[in-house]
Amino acid sequence: MTLYLYGIIDSSDPIKESLYGLEGAGVYNVSFCDIGAVVSEISQPIQNVTEVAILEHETVIEKLMANFVVLPARFQTIIDGRDNLRSIMQSCYKDFKENLARVRNRLEFGIKVIWPADKVKENIIQTLKEGRPWPAEPDCSANKRFIRGKLETYQINEKFKKKANKFIDAMDIFFSKFAAEKKLKRLKTENLLLDAVYLVEKNKESDFRDAFEHIKSAHEGFKFLFSGPWPPYNFVILPKKNDLLKESEKKDLFDKVIQHREPVGAREIWQ
Repeated sequence: MTLYLYGIIDSSDPIKESLYGLEGAGVYNVSFCDIGAVVSEISQPIQNVTEVAILEHETVIEKLMANFVVLPARFQTIIDGRDNLRSIMQSCYKDFKENLARVRNRLEFGIKVIWPADKVKENIIQTLKEGRPWPAEPDCSANKRFIRGKLETYQINEKFKKKANKFIDAMDIFFSKFAAEKKLKRLKTENLLLDAVYLVEKNKESDFRDAFEHIKSAHEGFKFLFSGPWPPYNFVILPKKNDLLKESEKKDLFDKVIQHREPVGAREIWQ
């Protein structure tokens, strides 16, 4: 029997709601002590990653979140039979319990910030020229011109990074007030200023959203993407030997599912 794993939940009880996952298969709970592994039976491993399959996976997890604490599994996690699944649950039981406690009553939110990088660099270059113009040396050697060019590029890049970090730190101060944990990726590209995820207490969701609106209104010319609530994909911590629930292939899942957030109940906001 081949099982497709959606996630670990904080209950050993049967799932009362009729849920259907990949291939339209019924979803059920395989219990171990006081936790469970939510699975469905599939006929064969998934050959291709499609938006339909990703949405089916995500929809099951989000529906589970309405009634349980959920540790979402990696997309395409396949287990060979119940005995192997229960063996995994037994060996990882302590880690599962600790993670369930960490994310209980908490939700993950994603924030992406795109800034006008070209304009920022133009301003930096102009400021450098006005503040310390290079003396004209028409007859200087090629080596000197090369060194000067490298120095100018270095100065521009350093000031660009410094300005980026200044913006990011100012934003993060507001978001961190209402977040239990966070993960920030700075300047993934020149235009993508911030790609962040925050783990937020459910009772602070409104405050967190207000902080986002405040930041968005204060940064004209920037574009903001707010998504969530998500299952805590990025905040499950397990030993390296276990590959079921480590930080998921969130980029692929995020980029594809975010185009279909409305059908599965999450939200996004672009400025």
